[in-house]
Amino acid sequence: MFLTLFDVIGRAFNHPIAVSVEVTELIMGMMIYLGIGYTTFLKGHIRVDIVLGQLSERIQAVLELITTSIGLVFVVLMCWRLYVKAQSLVESNQLTQIWEVPVWPPAMVMSVASLMMIVALVFHLVENIRAVFNRSLT
Repeated sequence: MFLTLFDVIGRAFNHPIAVSVEVTELIMGMMIYLGIGYTTFLKGHIRVDIVLGQLSERIQAVLELITTSIGLVFVVLMCWRLYVKAQSLVESNQLTQIWEVPVWPPAMVMSVASLMMIVALVFHLVENIRAVFNRSLT
C-alpha cells in the first residue's frame, strides 16, 4: 500500500518508483493465494443463502456436498496448472522487465499456497459427508 502511495506521489513530482508495478503484481498474487486457503477453512467467502436457509439441514448438507465437490475439482485443476506454470517459469528463468528478478518464486508460492485451499475443501467435504449421514465430527 505504501509503495503504491509513494509511487503516486512520486509520479506527481515526475519521480515515480520504477519497480512499484512489478513488486505490487508479485506481492498481490502471493497475498491472495496465501489468504484464500485460510478464508476457505473459516468459510469466510461470500455466500448468498436466501433460499438455502429455508431448506432442511440435511438438504443443505447435500447441496453443500455437491458444491464443495465441484469446487474441489476446480481448485485441484487450478493448483495443478499453477504448478505447471511455476515449473515452466523455473525452466525458462523468466525475469521481470524492469527489476529483473525471477518470476518463478512467487508463482511457486502461489502454487503451494493453493494446496491450503484444497486441504480446507477436503476438510469441508468430510464435514458435509458426515452431515448428510447425520454423523457428528466428534
